[in-house]
Amino acid sequence: MDFNVEMSDDMLLSRLRNEEDHFIERKTTSDLNDCVKTVVAFANSAPIGMPCVLYVGAYDDGRLEQKTIDFDSIQKSLNNKLKSVYPRVPYIARVLNDGTAQVLAVIVLGSELRPHFAGPSYIRVGSESKEATTEQLNLLIAQRSSKFYRISIHIGKQATIKTKFIFGNNTFTETQEIATIVDCNESWITVQFDKTRIDSYPLSSVELSYDNNAKRLQLHATRYQSL
Repeated sequence: MDFNVEMSDDMLLSRLRNEEDHFIERKTTSDLNDCVKTVVAFANSAPIGMPCVLYVGAYDDGRLEQKTIDFDSIQKSLNNKLKSVYPRVPYIARVLNDGTAQVLAVIVLGSELRPHFAGPSYIRVGSESKEATTEQLNLLIAQRSSKFYRISIHIGKQATIKTKFIFGNNTFTETQEIATIVDCNESWITVQFDKTRIDSYPLSSVELSYDNNAKRLQLHATRYQSL
């Protein structure tokens, strides 16, 4: 979306006079402390692609501050503050003039990169703590709400493994064993049954439940076997 074209100065000035809503906020130049939270909230909450506007140099009722403002300095300060946001939020800052005074309009789109955080996320790489890349952050978020996450928090613990072997003639047999979960990633899970037997399963073939009798995770795996 080319929001420079779609949001003209007249449109922005018109929105400035509207009541504050989910997608408009006004700040005076002495009240920039919450600007980072506002930009992050816009990016995380608005429908993807919808422009939100933070006006700097305006009162809550839409009136502009009637004083000389160094908007170049304001923009530099805002840019420095927004460097703490992870992943970075794209925005456009434009100085508007209503004929009596000026105001800075900071245009933020509802972001397809959400969620954004007012600070970086870190991961361990060897003996060092490093900022997570966008790809690593996406994986961390996916882990939180996924089968991968649920299994990974049980690594090193025992689980009940129920395996259903399906044969080519549509018959099947089932086994139930105890194994220790030794590894898991977004593609497969590895379990150890004893000192000599380690096996891996495609994560897509595994379903989760809970063994209430043994009070441990229970995995239901499906395997296809030839006769």
